[in-house]
Amino acid sequence: MKKFIAFFIKSNHTDSSNIRTGDQIRKTIMLYSLMILGIILLVVMGIILHREGNFFYSSLNFLISLVIVGLILLLHSGIGLRFCSILSVLIIQIFFMFLFHSGVSNQMAFVWYYLFPLIALFLLGTKLGTLFSLSMIGLSLFLNSISEALPLITTFPTPFMSRIVLSYLGVLLFAFVFEKTRMATYNKLEITMEKVNELAIRDGLTGLYNRRYMDLVMKRIIQQFNHSGSAVGFLMADLDYFKKYNDSYGHQAGDKLLRDLSKMFGSMLHRKSDYIFRYGGEEFAFLLTSTDLETAKRLASKIVSNTAALHIPHSSNQLGLVTISVGVSFIDFDHNKNIEELVKTADKALYEAKNSGRNRFVVKSI
Repeated sequence: MKKFIAFFIKSNHTDSSNIRTGDQIRKTIMLYSLMILGIILLVVMGIILHREGNFFYSSLNFLISLVIVGLILLLHSGIGLRFCSILSVLIIQIFFMFLFHSGVSNQMAFVWYYLFPLIALFLLGTKLGTLFSLSMIGLSLFLNSISEALPLITTFPTPFMSRIVLSYLGVLLFAFVFEKTRMATYNKLEITMEKVNELAIRDGLTGLYNRRYMDLVMKRIIQQFNHSGSAVGFLMADLDYFKKYNDSYGHQAGDKLLRDLSKMFGSMLHRKSDYIFRYGGEEFAFLLTSTDLETAKRLASKIVSNTAALHIPHSSNQLGLVTISVGVSFIDFDHNKNIEELVKTADKALYEAKNSGRNRFVVKSI
């Protein structure tokens, strides 16, 4: 069954990483199922009608089945679920009305009408689905009123049509309430999942992006800028003697220090394309996209100077203040970029900054 579904639904339709995509997958599967079922029914009915000598309706069935095959090919080509859904609902509407008003299905004609609102509202949503559903019953009333002037249209008595309209509107109301309830639940679930996903990529203490998310972002950014040829800067910042700070002032003071510095560091980045992460315990990482070496240096200098300017006491630091060391790596457009090289070079630069006295930054270009 999975192989059968995968044959029709391309990989770009089947990424169920979020709730919205999952709903699109369900609609896609339903649309494919309806179209395949429709083709089977039309071909069977066409064969039966052909054997009965009704060549006009038989040919019409085969023609509609070919149209549906073309629609399947359109959907499979990636033309868009919404567009194909509208076309499918329109074809279903015309086909159901044909069955009803031609009298082909005799006493069972009204059954087709009851199915339509359920299909239309699920595939098109409450607004467009309701519009199609109301237009269908409106067109039926109009066709029935002029049926005597049309040779291929069956005339239904007024009491029968009244019962059809009332029962149809009842099914439409049920479908509307059901779809509204389903979408409300879906929206709440989507909001909840967004919050869960946000928590998964955020550091619980500082609120910054975590290292897991850094790996994902850097992989995407590096691939993107390998194609565009832009430069990338990466900064690794580490608080000086942070373990001694915790030993001297307590872990709560250490946590407060990390939170305060995180807010300050976050205020230094003014572009949405730049990122800051909590890399480790007292380590922070900065990713600068489409940048230059001087910009990376200015940010590193600002990190060092602004941290010292807070004048937070640190008795185990020879300066008597909380300070920070920064390592900067930079790759320009002349080099192929990879994550490991970028992080490794920044880490080496940070190591040099620590060994050369701390409270400073060191730059290494690749």
